Amino acid sequence: MKTYKNVVLGGTFDRLHNGHKILLSEAALHCTEKLTVGVTDINMITGKVLWELIQPCTQRIKKVEDFLEDVDSSISYNVVPINDIYGPTKEDPTLEMIVVSEETKRGGDKINELRLQKDLNKLDIHVIELVGDEVHKEHEEAKISSSNHRMRLLGTRLKDPSESKILRPRILRPYIIGLTGGIASGKSSVAEKLQQLGAGLVNCDKLAHNLYLPGTDCFHKIIEYFGSSILDSDGFIDRKLLGDIVFNNKEQLEKLNKLIWPLILQEAKKEIENLSYKRRDIIVLEAAVLIQAEWQNECSEIWTCIIPQNEAIKRVMNRNGLSEEAAKLRINMQPSTMEQVKEANVVICTSWSYERTLVQVERAWKELVQDLNKLQAF
Repeated sequence: MKTYKNVVLGGTFDRLHNGHKILLSEAALHCTEKLTVGVTDINMITGKVLWELIQPCTQRIKKVEDFLEDVDSSISYNVVPINDIYGPTKEDPTLEMIVVSEETKRGGDKINELRLQKDLNKLDIHVIELVGDEVHKEHEEAKISSSNHRMRLLGTRLKDPSESKILRPRILRPYIIGLTGGIASGKSSVAEKLQQLGAGLVNCDKLAHNLYLPGTDCFHKIIEYFGSSILDSDGFIDRKLLGDIVFNNKEQLEKLNKLIWPLILQEAKKEIENLSYKRRDIIVLEAAVLIQAEWQNECSEIWTCIIPQNEAIKRVMNRNGLSEEAAKLRINMQPSTMEQVKEANVVICTSWSYERTLVQVERAWKELVQDLNKLQAF
């Protein structure tokens, strides 16, 4: 085996799997002095499947360092974040060999092209074969990959609600699932399935719709602030016209939110109480604004629905009859999917078929029911 003093490789290294370990181990076996590892930072991961579930860069770096120390503690390791495919290779003259996988060999060639342009030595390229995933399913990759792992996290508990200080105490009944997500993320289909499984449902969007009706306190407050020009010929608030106003002006949107959010929550609490009387032990509070309105403390745990932004744009354009620019504007007025996922105990992605969404929902429901049964046993 040919060895080199200084070896380099790069990757995402999300949730180290056997493919990663083979790549890192081979690099260490070929290295005698210093192994440099580039770990992709945030701007390099947003195009990946379910990138919101990728571990933080600092955490991935620590996992790589710990693994390599176990492989060979005599080598010096330099594990660093990278913001492009070149990383340290674009300027380090001491590097001699780069380790790549079959699918990233072209990246190794591009690195050598740049190094030659900069009068740096050409790197030897060592290619590692991909490792097959014998249990991969539809929509998953045939190789062992982090994206497969992230897909398998959907509908499972990512973090225990008991670890959060802002959530409603889990011993209180009814048990409230805060169901949220961006516009067109599939919340309604998830809520519908949870209802079929036995949960009560409080739909905050429907509650808000009723608050806009003539004669309500909310109606009068909105007209008082925005003026009668937002009324249609029948005296109802033209929600499309109002939407055009607030989604093009952040200050106006914040004002509207301050008017209606407390009223929506007040009505939601009444609905929850009514459902509780009907002996619904688990209630879903479906609210797109749950995170922005800071209603987490009203919930026992948070479930978040996500879809890629390009899919959200298509859905909003089709559903609301908006232009691409208008759809993007509405989506960008919301918290990012990363912010939503950060708050979530369970994440569900509705990008694929309805049947696949149901599998995720049923998995999460089953885990929750089992967990509640254990709590009641104590």
